[in-house]
Amino acid sequence: MDTLQNSQNYGKLVIRVSAASGAVPVSGASVIIRSPEGAVPVTTLAAVLTDESGLTEPILIPTPPLSESLAPGGNQPFAQVSTEVSASGYFTSSNLNIPIYPGITSIQPVTLVPLPDSAAGVQRVSDFVFHNDAQQPDL
Repeated sequence: MDTLQNSQNYGKLVIRVSAASGAVPVSGASVIIRSPEGAVPVTTLAAVLTDESGLTEPILIPTPPLSESLAPGGNQPFAQVSTEVSASGYFTSSNLNIPIYPGITSIQPVTLVPLPDSAAGVQRVSDFVFHNDAQQPDL
């Protein structure tokens, strides 16, 4: 293990990409993992492709120390990332503010929606489907 991993806490993120309500894995989907929505500057943490099972390799994400979750009123005890998933023939899907906890492997399911057939055979690749995974606090 390198010194960086010894000095920080990490969680892992695996993206599971599928279609047809989760029944069909999408291989070769492009997955970009970035700093959370609204972060300045936006940082790309990883760019990977899904395998034949529609899964990415586990990606290490720096997180706050586990001790941040031991007392109420402290700092946020988890990191957040946003993802963009694209594959040929599907709308691009963005998931915003996915929580990543130290020492935990999170699996983020992404179900892609097929692009509609066009009479002219033109597909629009700029269409997005957005999901916000951040939980809103109870007021």
